Amino acid sequence: MMQMDFSEQEYARVRAWLLSAFERTPPVFDEAEMLEKLRNSEWHLVTGDHFAAVLELCKFEGEWIANVLLLGGEKNKSLKEIMRCQTIFCAFLKDQGFTKLVGTPRREWHKLILKNGFEKQEEEFIKRL
Repeated sequence: MMQMDFSEQEYARVRAWLLSAFERTPPVFDEAEMLEKLRNSEWHLVTGDHFAAVLELCKFEGEWIANVLLLGGEKNKSLKEIMRCQTIFCAFLKDQGFTKLVGTPRREWHKLILKNGFEKQEEEFIKRL
């Protein structure tokens, strides 16, 4: 089950996955900044049974986009759930007027992401909604 809502309890449940994801991403922000922005609703926590993502919903170059800032999950259980939930989440975003889902996935996910409707543009992968 996927949910998009920040609570201290849900964050505690998924914290280890997010901290593990920090190890695979460039250090653009740290946990303290992430928590502050989640608590202030500047960023959004999206979770499932086996994954967690931090998103920034914003207007960029005249288009509403969902920028995946961090994505992590339980080893050997999260990827299938992430791909299933992204289909549902993309439909929701489109209904809300968003035009793109943007992110920079780890290298081992590139082929799967491309098979699921994303396009590579420089370092980012974009799914047009």
